Amino acid sequence: MLRLVALDHVGLTVTDMDRSLAFYRALGFTLLRATGPNAEGVRSAVIQVGAQEVNLFSRPGLVPSVAANPVGMDHFGLEVAGGSMDDVVADLQRAGIEIARGPVPRRDGTALFLHDPDGVRVELQLKSPPVADPRGREGA
Repeated sequence: MLRLVALDHVGLTVTDMDRSLAFYRALGFTLLRATGPNAEGVRSAVIQVGAQEVNLFSRPGLVPSVAANPVGMDHFGLEVAGGSMDDVVADLQRAGIEIARGPVPRRDGTALFLHDPDGVRVELQLKSPPVADPRGREGA
């Protein structure tokens, strides 16, 4: 039986490679490599956060989707480190990144949503610390 073990990477098509790279680098991604443009004008880049990668692809003539909720990727989520969601919000404001929604409480922390330059929703989650069980075990 097939046994998946992890999500290796996500691939996104972007309309403006430079604008998308600036956005994701402002979030804290590291640029691993970039190629192009090739003879057809196609560019690609691999960016990384933690052990996960996002592959970006662009080519001439791409236009953003005008549909409010097109079929395809709804969003992807990133876990953030920080003392509080206020710290995360302040970091985003300093980077010039607009928050589209939130912060909103989640069962395991707090989340907020951004839109990348092409409208892809990016969820940032700040996990709550584990709650100690009165009997001395974590995760109660």
